[in-house]
Amino acid sequence: MSDVHNIGEVPPSAALVLVVEDDPHSRELLVDMLAVRGYRCVVAKDGESALASIKSNPPDVILLDVMMPKMDGFEVCRRIKQDPATAIIPVLMITALSERVNRLRGMDAGANDFLIKPIDCEEVALRVRNAVESKKLHDRIQAELVYARELEILRDNLTHFIVHDQRSLLMGIACGLQVMSEQNEVSAENRRFLDIALGATQELNEMVSAILDLSRMESHQMPLRREICDLVALAKAGVQRTANIATYRMVQVQVTGTTAPADVDRELIERIFANLLTNAFKFSPARSQITVTIFTVPGRVRVEVVDQGPGIPPEYHQSVFEKFGQVENRLQNRKYSTGLGLAFCKVAVELHGGQIGVKSELGKGSTYWFELPNGM
Repeated sequence: MSDVHNIGEVPPSAALVLVVEDDPHSRELLVDMLAVRGYRCVVAKDGESALASIKSNPPDVILLDVMMPKMDGFEVCRRIKQDPATAIIPVLMITALSERVNRLRGMDAGANDFLIKPIDCEEVALRVRNAVESKKLHDRIQAELVYARELEILRDNLTHFIVHDQRSLLMGIACGLQVMSEQNEVSAENRRFLDIALGATQELNEMVSAILDLSRMESHQMPLRREICDLVALAKAGVQRTANIATYRMVQVQVTGTTAPADVDRELIERIFANLLTNAFKFSPARSQITVTIFTVPGRVRVEVVDQGPGIPPEYHQSVFEKFGQVENRLQNRKYSTGLGLAFCKVAVELHGGQIGVKSELGKGSTYWFELPNGM
């Protein structure tokens, strides 16, 4: 059994120390010494009682004697550290065994520190104080992580709600612009402005879709609908999907390659092509060309999207695929990625068991590539 021992007015918020000791004299000495220093104390006379006490009333620190009947301190410590619910509680082992082999046994069991009998009260007080502070720091960090996660979920839910409504409005705008652009009486100048508006609307719609689908994929709510598809055909579909963006950005796209089958989700792969092209459009100079090349390598199909943009320094090649991350050229005041479309591409490719990356140097353009398992 275990009991709470306080001396004087100890506030309920004081740190709780579990003293596990079968010797009554040593147990009383430790409890008195800790209580006068403002700690609440719980005692246990053997290993089984200690484990039961920890489960019902987790302490901030455990002072654990090694030599006990039935279950020794090494086994008690091992069980404490193997349980995720109690593993973080600091365990200070008390032993008269000073040999190296016993210290190693304690470390192997997960002990955080050692105290050698006969007890030095000041040393015990200092080590308990340090262990309590360590536990408080851990608890504070955990609470902050939980709070941060709650904020992240709230942010994602709010973003999803807003973006979902925005996509509906964008589709309405795009339909209206499309109808206007098909009118025969539209002048050449107005048609050019309509193409710009359509391209910008389509680019924004791809960005909105990337946010929504990225969230769905990360939460495993977007299962793949696989079928054998020709990646060359999907690349051309991606080009057609972004035709308005290419027009208003004044960039041409060329697709080269022979039949390259792969077992993929058709819609997702088209979106990958569309997002890689949209990203390339943003950073390509007017009247330049983007080349999409598809070819097979042993066991895989490789896609390369090559642009003539400003290039990306090697140290930033991974950053461009981070969610909401972007790489900025401070000297030219240019950004290399919105951090949405490319993040979507990374998650979608990896869901297919593939890999994605970029090869680039400043002033030499960029080659975004991805590889997928061959469908044959």
